[in-house]
Amino acid sequence: MKIAKAKLLKVLAFSVVCIIFTVLLGVKLANSRLFADTYDLQAAFTDATGVVAGDAVKLAGVDVGRVTAAEIKDGVAIVTFNVDKSLQLAKDSVIGIRWRNVVGQRFLYVYPGDDDEQLAENDVIPTSQTEDVADIGEFLNRAGPILKAIDPEQANAFLDAMNTALEGNEGDVRNLIDQGAILAKELGANDQEIESLLVNADKIMNAFANQDDAIRQIIDDLDTVGGMLARRTNEVNSLVTDFAAVQSQLDTLLKRSSSNIDGTIDNLHVVANTLANNRDDLAKTLRTTPMGVAGYFQTSSWGEWFNVRIVRALVQDRHGNTVAEESEDRFGGPSSGAGGGGNATQTSGSSGGTGTQTSDSGGTSEGRSGEGLEAVLRFVLTGDEGA
Repeated sequence: MKIAKAKLLKVLAFSVVCIIFTVLLGVKLANSRLFADTYDLQAAFTDATGVVAGDAVKLAGVDVGRVTAAEIKDGVAIVTFNVDKSLQLAKDSVIGIRWRNVVGQRFLYVYPGDDDEQLAENDVIPTSQTEDVADIGEFLNRAGPILKAIDPEQANAFLDAMNTALEGNEGDVRNLIDQGAILAKELGANDQEIESLLVNADKIMNAFANQDDAIRQIIDDLDTVGGMLARRTNEVNSLVTDFAAVQSQLDTLLKRSSSNIDGTIDNLHVVANTLANNRDDLAKTLRTTPMGVAGYFQTSSWGEWFNVRIVRALVQDRHGNTVAEESEDRFGGPSSGAGGGGNATQTSGSSGGTGTQTSDSGGTSEGRSGEGLEAVLRFVLTGDEGA
């Protein structure tokens, strides 16, 4: 009797274990979640092919719920699913159908939104916030003509060439892939700037579209100008040829006159320095010149006349030494003094004009340099050719 009881206990224990494993296997095969605290939602799809009760609902790759039912309402597929209550989805969340495996099983994928308002029990997500699964059959049907057009031998040759090119360059290819990933990450970090750039580009294109008449007119004008230039091709060619000849001549002239140009530039530099060093005197001269020529302007503006006569000529070397000197005395004759040297300027008008004579006797003469130069000065002043 004791042996029978022990066997009975073993049979009961084995039966309990089998029942437990059978329940767990059934739960696994049914893809259900026991004792999960969830709430139900509904999503509308235009195409829910392959979605059945028990399919997983995932967010960021983690199971967060299960599909409980799928039905048709008003021509659209309504998929009912549950989500853990610990997960509160925003009102603008997106639900997409994705491939689970090549057999054709599906699952729902949740893309959480940013809206402050959250989904509540039994809320329906519209088709504008759902994404249908890609139809591989349709893809293959569309790709069929392309695949038929591919020559297997050429495809094999291409693959062989790619294999030969990549052989030994694994590091470079890996580096290229890493750089591509970094570039994609940086582009993702600048998505707002890229969006702003696209928006601005769209505005620019709209502005161009609104100015299509003006752009058409510009193109027509350019076409007209192009036709005129085409008719004047000979003249344009002649102009280009003549311009090239002129340029060549100018180049030759500049090369031949380079020394003169350099000298002129140097002289201009000296003149500029001299003017800069004497800018105070120059400014004074410019201020007093109008007053100095006022009398001459008044005399000539009324039709009167005046004569200017040189009464003293003085020749000096670069060091300020007197080389030759000749002057008139106050009576109009040649001065007999050799060392005094006077300076006088006399101006007379015809109708009651006044004459002005000034003399400067501060200079000294070192002697006459020769009768030739002295005779010339005397003839200039007095007209007398004698000694």
